[in-house]
Amino acid sequence: MMETLFYNPFLRIKEDTIKKLIGMGKPFVVIQRFQWLGQPAQKTFLLSAYAERNEARLHEAELGEKEGKAQNLLDPAQYQAIVKLLKTESGLSMFFNGTIDARHEKRLQDAYRKPVYAYIQSIRMKKEEHYDVRIFVEYGRLKAQITSGEQSHTALFYNMIK
Repeated sequence: MMETLFYNPFLRIKEDTIKKLIGMGKPFVVIQRFQWLGQPAQKTFLLSAYAERNEARLHEAELGEKEGKAQNLLDPAQYQAIVKLLKTESGLSMFFNGTIDARHEKRLQDAYRKPVYAYIQSIRMKKEEHYDVRIFVEYGRLKAQITSGEQSHTALFYNMIK
């Protein structure tokens, strides 16, 4: 029950993950604050990886003030700074922004069905036949789009389930 209560579809980052990203040709990353149930506020981050510097800069431009920043893993100083954050004694947690595939989306929907339904009730969205909930990542933010007929509402998924 506890696993379902705090189900997190993102993988925890380790130093070997950083090395794999470089090997895959994705050395440009954006590290940003990440809120999730069961994770300490202000100490949890999400890392998104890109092949091109411009992609990382576009992502960074979408972030709020002090929400996160782009880094270059090929720069030894920036690489070491990130590795230092991954150490257990730092007290920080970092997760990898992988694609939310159909399996993870279904599991998120199942695990958080009740809080999402309560959120739908709180925004007073009218039900036309049924509600569809699509979960996706946009600029490192986990979001959900709720639709019913012609109505649509998009919000941060964390705000729906907290």
